[in-house]
Amino acid sequence: MSGIFLKIVSLFFGATLAHSAAIPFSEAAKHIGEEVTITGKVSRVSTIALGMTFLNFGIEGEAGAFTAVARPGISDADTLKAFEGKEVEITGKVELYKESPQIVLKSAKAIRPAGEAPAEGEKTPGQEKPEKPLATDYEISAFEVELERGEIRAAGKTSSGFVPSKTNVAVAVPSGMKPDEAIKVLAVFPDFSGENNLEKLIAPYAKVACPKGWLVVAAHSPSPLNELPPGWFATMYQAAFRHLGTKYPGIADAPIYLAGSSIGAGRATLGYGALVKEGYHVEGCFLTSLKWEDFGKSIRTFNPSKLKVKRTKVFVSHGSKDFMTTETESKKAAEAIRNAGVKELRHDLHEGQGGVDPDSLAKALEWFNDPE
Repeated sequence: MSGIFLKIVSLFFGATLAHSAAIPFSEAAKHIGEEVTITGKVSRVSTIALGMTFLNFGIEGEAGAFTAVARPGISDADTLKAFEGKEVEITGKVELYKESPQIVLKSAKAIRPAGEAPAEGEKTPGQEKPEKPLATDYEISAFEVELERGEIRAAGKTSSGFVPSKTNVAVAVPSGMKPDEAIKVLAVFPDFSGENNLEKLIAPYAKVACPKGWLVVAAHSPSPLNELPPGWFATMYQAAFRHLGTKYPGIADAPIYLAGSSIGAGRATLGYGALVKEGYHVEGCFLTSLKWEDFGKSIRTFNPSKLKVKRTKVFVSHGSKDFMTTETESKKAAEAIRNAGVKELRHDLHEGQGGVDPDSLAKALEWFNDPE
């Protein structure tokens, strides 16, 4: 009996400790930089035009207020809206943004109704989940590149005055590729969810592109979450190409195609004009979950030749179950790119959700390779 009693007591206190591990949102500011679980009632849920959703706790601007931020691709707005007025638990790293504590959700599993057990596979504070190998017939590597003085000037500074000094780079290289081989480059621009793991970001692109002989690159400089200048993202790829050119000299003259999903697609359209201005042979774009585009702004800012723009191939891919953007929004954004002067444009509809569809990407790469 005593053994059974001890087990019951152990289970009781274990459950009590697990529940007490959740911190009231009003105390989040005491845990800046820590991985914790925050609990409380969601007072308001709002989604802005770029697709970011904010879950507010308490009264914004008053002491004890807290915010959870869901960037595009984490979950659909309707699902997050359902948490309004509900008691929830949120797990993640507490950050300070404009003097207020917040957690940026890393996945949909990071938020759940209060008292519900964490979803299987969810990372809890202090727990690291081992990564599975990302590559088989290609090799993915990641490294940092220091920006040169001219690159820093070209990047500009954020609205808060932040100036970049380096960029993170991930590259996928086909197995057995020789330094003197002809190179085709797919430059993948990160969305918010891909900024902190560029290796994972390029993996679905590499799976399709690398076996066809493409080199896949992503570059991003860690920066505050605020408005970035037009030349920012293109500069990170210039630094990446410069570094990769020491091993693959042909990259300076290689045809380059820009790619991205959701916010990454918008960043790719903005980076187009700057890379062309710097002399890179940007021949086209592969864009998915396209809602926000800046192709016209990029052309007005960096003024590439009209003939170059006209010959640029743009392939827009849209999934029938894409929750980040609708078919109407995708077609409207594609039409805006066409109106900016692009004549070679395709809009591909496929079954499935948003993000990188392998068959759609394969179609795009085949079209890019077609000289006609």
